[in-house]
Amino acid sequence: MKQKYVLPIIIIILLVLGTVLWIGSFTKNKPSRSFRTNAVLPKEITIQLDKNGFKPNVVTIRVGTAVRWINESGDKQTVNSDDYPTNQLHKELNFGIFNNGSSVVYLFTKIGTYGYHNQLNHVQSGEIIVTK
Repeated sequence: MKQKYVLPIIIIILLVLGTVLWIGSFTKNKPSRSFRTNAVLPKEITIQLDKNGFKPNVVTIRVGTAVRWINESGDKQTVNSDDYPTNQLHKELNFGIFNNGSSVVYLFTKIGTYGYHNQLNHVQSGEIIVTK
């Protein structure tokens, strides 16, 4: 390889590596507490979402408990943070659309009251009360 190409190639490699490391720094140390899994977690409660809404629609749990919402409606549904329609109070509960038969899970690590609803049918709503 000609020597005049070596320096530009090294610069390009360093730029690409630097960009990858820089982008990675945005996601580092930001653990996700929401996930999709079929495995049952050690402390977990289940909320069913059917065509009539969430069951149960009010749940009290302790910090460190996971909540699994299971879609049993026969159609696509959502779980979204209150308040409708902006879904901004607890953005971590904005799971988006999930299919019938699938589930979404969130591990609650902070005390508080978390209101949520089905964005596709906002009168279907629920509340998670997290205690010490």
